[in-house]
This record gives sequence, structure tokens and C-alpha cells, in this order.
Amino acid sequence: MPCPVFGLEFPIEVNESYSPVLKDYWGTVINDTIDWFVAVQNKALELGAEFVSVYFNSQEPEENKKSELLKKYRNILKKILVNSKIKIMIKLSSHANWDVEILNALVDVIDRELIISPVQAANYQDLLKLTSNSKFNHTFVLRTPIDINLTKELNILSIDTGLSPEQILIDPDMGCIGYGIDYGYSIIERICLARNSGDNMLNMPIIVYAGEESYKAKESKSNDFEPSWGDLVTRAKMWEISTASSLVVAGANIVVCWHPDALHTVKQQFCEVLCR
Repeated sequence: MPCPVFGLEFPIEVNESYSPVLKDYWGTVINDTIDWFVAVQNKALELGAEFVSVYFNSQEPEENKKSELLKKYRNILKKILVNSKIKIMIKLSSHANWDVEILNALVDVIDRELIISPVQAANYQDLLKLTSNSKFNHTFVLRTPIDINLTKELNILSIDTGLSPEQILIDPDMGCIGYGIDYGYSIIERICLARNSGDNMLNMPIIVYAGEESYKAKESKSNDFEPSWGDLVTRAKMWEISTASSLVVAGANIVVCWHPDALHTVKQQFCEVLCR
């Protein structure tokens, strides 16, 4: 089997739900978004990752605060692109209407081909229209909620708007270990089976966000467990490693990680054996 591609992701907004394990790993660099990007980029290049994902993870603010926040995001993306030495993914908030506003604010800053994520059934027409006149051949992550029929339908609808199949990545919206990974695993398997049976509407690479999903789990960010659960740092990294490894076995082609140690372990140890 071919080895998957890896990306390293970091969020623009650090809130109370952000894991203390990741805060401790990155240290004070997280206080400045551009410094953090440079640190993530350097680590990604060191580990052999193919891209950095910049996660615009804000909730939609009140109307009178949107302009200021969108201006901030434009300036951040400008500086990131100036400092980038690696492929960039723009990962939007996953709130359908707010994502249209974010991308609308960012689109004329973009000066190269990027990966744009996620595109959903609720906003695919708006997001694809915003980039339809671009001279750059962007790649789009199409997200549907753990349903192979919805996945195929969104692929078809997006292609009907003019998107090339080569510009599509499939995001089956999976969970992590202990939080629904079995459903995501089975959908990835079914997509791979359909692809191998000649279904061209499912013959696109599958991308999974192992880092984001793993750090939603309380086990990866809370010390409120019995000692038998082990120390938090080891547990958090193992949660992501186990999630990513399982999804690679299922057939994922692109894996987005949050903790560099998890990326290193899955890429350098697990995948080297699996992909020989």
C-alpha cells in the first residue's frame, strides 16, 4: 500500500479547550501566531510532513466584531504566505455560513495554490464560487458526515459546478479512538472498496484530521483520571497515534496531526513497516 501524506496543524485561536500537553510542547511561541507558524513549519519540514494546516478555529462573532476579526485573519494569512516554505492548508471553522465570510476575506490575499478545508453541503456553492475565477488550481476538502452516499453526492455536485475530480479530497468526518472511530473506519473501508471497484466519483484521496479529533477527547487533555490511565502527556500522544494508525490501516491517504511526536511515530515507525 502507498504511504500516506502527513500534515501538521495548529489553531489560530488558543482557547480553554486547547490541550495543556500541546501548550507545554510549543511553549511561549503560541503567543504570536506568526512565530508559531514558523515553529510548526520548521518541525513539519524536519519530520518530512508535506504541508502545514492553519486552522481558523473561531466561533462566528457578533456582527459588530466581524470586520476586525476578518481583518486580523487577512493580515495573519499574508504574513504566513510571506514566511512559508511549505504547502499551506487553510482550514476554516467548520461553521458553514461563517466559513463563507472567512474565505471571502482571505481569497484576494492568496497568491499560490492552497488546500482549502472543509467544504460542506451547506456552503459548497458559495465557497467554490469565491475561488472560481482564481488563477490558482486549489485543492478542496469535501466533508460529509460519515455517510458514503452523501460523500458521493457532494463529489458529484461539486464536479457539476466545474470542480475537477483532481481537486477533491474526501473528508469522511471521522472520530477518534473511543469516540466513534469505528464508524469512520468502516466508511473509509467502504470508500476504498468502491474506488477499487471502479467508482470514479469516490476515486479521490481520503484525508483525516487525527489530531483535531484526538484532542477533543477528555482523555487527551484532562488529568482527572485514575493513576492506572498513565501520565497525561503519554496518554494524549498515544490517543493521537492510535487514532492516526487505525485510520491509515483503514485506507486514509492524508493524515493531519497536532502533536509532532505523534506525526513522527506514525510516519517513521508505523508507516515504514506498513508501506514496505
